[in-house]
Amino acid sequence: MKIKERLRISLLVLTTLILFGGSILFLIYVNKSLVEKRNVELNRHLENIITSIVNKTDEGIDILFDLRGLFKLDKGDTSRWEDYFTAFSSEQARLNIFSAAYIEKVRRDDLPKFEKTMRDTGDYRYKNYSVFPKTESETAFPVRHLRTNDADVSLFLGFDFQYSERTMTAFKSATLTNEPTISELTHLNLVIPSSKKMGYELMLPVYSVAEIENISPELRENYLLGFMGVWIESKSLVGNGIRLPGIRYSIYDSGEKVLESGSLMVDPITAISRDFGILNRKFKIVLESDKIFHLTPFDENIFWICLIIIVLINLLWIASVFAILSSRKRALEIASLVTKDLRKFKQVVDGVSDHVVITDPEGVITYANRAASMITGYSLEEMIGKRPSLWGSQMPKDFYDKFWKTIKYDKKPFWGELTNRRKSGELYEAELHVSPILDEKGELLFFVGIERDISRMKAVERMKTEFISLASHQLRTPLSAAKWFGEMLIDGDAGKLTKMQEKYVLKINESNEREIQLVNALLNVSRIESGKIIVSAKPTNLRKLVEVIMGDMKVNITGENKILQYTIDKNVPEVVVDASLIKHVYLNLITNALKYTNEGGKIVVKVYVKGNNVITEVKDNGIGIPKEEQKRIADKFFRGSNALKKETEGSGLGLYLAKTIVESSGGRIWFESIEGKGTTFKFSLPIRAIRHNRISKSVRGKIIK
Repeated sequence: MKIKERLRISLLVLTTLILFGGSILFLIYVNKSLVEKRNVELNRHLENIITSIVNKTDEGIDILFDLRGLFKLDKGDTSRWEDYFTAFSSEQARLNIFSAAYIEKVRRDDLPKFEKTMRDTGDYRYKNYSVFPKTESETAFPVRHLRTNDADVSLFLGFDFQYSERTMTAFKSATLTNEPTISELTHLNLVIPSSKKMGYELMLPVYSVAEIENISPELRENYLLGFMGVWIESKSLVGNGIRLPGIRYSIYDSGEKVLESGSLMVDPITAISRDFGILNRKFKIVLESDKIFHLTPFDENIFWICLIIIVLINLLWIASVFAILSSRKRALEIASLVTKDLRKFKQVVDGVSDHVVITDPEGVITYANRAASMITGYSLEEMIGKRPSLWGSQMPKDFYDKFWKTIKYDKKPFWGELTNRRKSGELYEAELHVSPILDEKGELLFFVGIERDISRMKAVERMKTEFISLASHQLRTPLSAAKWFGEMLIDGDAGKLTKMQEKYVLKINESNEREIQLVNALLNVSRIESGKIIVSAKPTNLRKLVEVIMGDMKVNITGENKILQYTIDKNVPEVVVDASLIKHVYLNLITNALKYTNEGGKIVVKVYVKGNNVITEVKDNGIGIPKEEQKRIADKFFRGSNALKKETEGSGLGLYLAKTIVESSGGRIWFESIEGKGTTFKFSLPIRAIRHNRISKSVRGKIIK
């Protein structure tokens, strides 16, 4: 009996020592993880600051492009310049950060005439307009128009930037490249000795010709009219919201401290730095933190929480160890079952080819399978305790904001495709599924993420697209030659044809024309998927465009027993779109309506304004679209089963191209259809202006019904 008692006591002491030693090691690990997490948070905060700076300058660049576009429309008219800033409240708000100016290139001999013109504008600010300082240079660069909420900057109206060497250096760089350029750090005491403000000038050249890229850089100055300029004070580069206690960050430009924000109670214990670029200039940011810097309350107190829990566990262990020993056999059986189940789970998950990770509610990895290591290149030890950003962070911030909102706050599964980076630096494409696991009360327990490497599949898709493009290019040349020779035969270049020969040649030409249309459609698809179709948006009169299209269509259906009508509201304004591409959308929808409407049918086209959009409806009473096929109607190469019976010819690419063009123009396309009764297609175009852009291969999704 005593031997058993001593054995129990010895076992108690031994297990207590082991537990105590393990507790110490665990607390060391927790403290180390806390330090690492603090460093991760500091780096994330540093990235947020850099992103804020870049976003601020991007806003200034947007203003430059808007003003240059405005200049090309009104040739620098003063009233139109002022109207631009008063028309949009958002632009007015930007003036608290940015000061916008137009700096005109003026020959020295033309300065008196230039000054008189400005005084005659009628605006009180220009009554005493004069160019200063006076220099003897052949050319002056005075500020012609200025819009600002900064009292100091407002004194620059009429200032000749020929006097500033730093600004002229930036002028020359912008003139040669035709790209936005940022100047060296500029001090306002150049003009206002008492001003301590300093900042940067963003500028964009304005030329007298549109195709300046076709002119050599050395000759571009001959066509220079002036510059659109935006001034931003250095302290405005970073938003006021990017602040944390215990953090100080400093921004350096060529060794000179441009900005210092935040304060420290004691000397910094952590410092990190990063180089970043804005347009043509390089900057350095240094972030320092002292021991006052805190993470979330939970993270900061995790060490003490763990300590309390470990102490309680040790006490409970001492109290319960005798009960454990007395039921040792049963405990071993339970442990064996649990271990067996865990081993099965681990074997199954480790055996799958997909990357599987489990994280806590804050996204910290607690488990990863072997496939995760094979795909990312990171070892399991490197993953545990880290976040998936270890191999991620390659997508735009909006993507991750939406992702985190879906799984963390909406508590819904998330699916998406994204780009990640292996440890070697190689980028790869992946399909991601993340599911939140909840308890009975709906509270979040952990996340399970499954990632599949789809790089090979995407590469195959790109190869297919490239093959279609190559094959289409190779087919178009002989088809065009066949069309040319067919037309020569019909014109009698090889001698007069008999009626039978002419009939056969016309049939050949019709078939050849259908093949050319198919090849052109395939080429457009390949250009869309490679992002090579460019939307050249400009003001377009939709009324005239639709009237021309409808006139041509009515001629084409002459002799057919079908009615084609259209109505266009008188208040339909011009919209900024690519007219040739939008014409393709109209032609496709109207041609389909005519093609799939029976004899005696009616097609009605309506164009009207609704809110901030111009809506176009194309309604027919034709064969309609089967309900079960409506989800696929805009897929590549898909044609409805009833459409195949009605019209055997067709590529199945028209609606795919139309949908992509409309969405790339800032609108959307949708339809309503009942099989056997007809279909109404609708698409919207925004009235607001849009930038020139490429049709992106990332445009996906179904037509909205």
